[in-house]
Amino acid sequence: MKRKLLLVLFVILAMASVSAAQVTVKKYDIKSGIITYDLVMKVGDFEIKNKVIVYFDDYGMKECKETFSKDKLEQSYFSDGKDLYSVKHSSKTAFKQGSAYRGTELRVEWSEFGTEKDRSSGICKKIPSMKIAEKNCEMIETNDGKGTVAKYGGWNKILLYMDVKTKDTETIQRALKVEENVKVSPDKFKVPAGYAIK
Repeated sequence: MKRKLLLVLFVILAMASVSAAQVTVKKYDIKSGIITYDLVMKVGDFEIKNKVIVYFDDYGMKECKETFSKDKLEQSYFSDGKDLYSVKHSSKTAFKQGSAYRGTELRVEWSEFGTEKDRSSGICKKIPSMKIAEKNCEMIETNDGKGTVAKYGGWNKILLYMDVKTKDTETIQRALKVEENVKVSPDKFKVPAGYAIK
């Protein structure tokens, strides 16, 4: 009887571990997408404009952020689901940045902004929603009390808007186009052939 009971217990534990292994970790609420952003950095009267494209798959666990200057691809930062890489295309060099926790981009989830105390005190607060790239975004504002105020807009937990102001600078990243549940090339999450890895 004891032997049968132990056998049943072992089978239940084995099935539970297999079920747990099959659970998909989700950073975002949709499986894949391509987001095109306008990025503006201001320092006083000086302004730099760039284009950014973010590709993601496996609910954001694989993610690639490409930064362009005058339509020329300058840099990529990606997660292959296991490791993070920074790629400088001008020198054909990739730098391994360590283990990937989840993708590369900020996840817009209210419970992950600050601590519970920050959220209850108003350091982090919800503000009226905004429409960005035809999507209704949940908006969150943070204020560190030292001159940095940031606003974040998220749709399906995906960052579509960010405006970070300090005393001297402002950085605005705004989504222009959102393509959801599209096929993303697996090559976006690999070091390009012929690039050195350091």
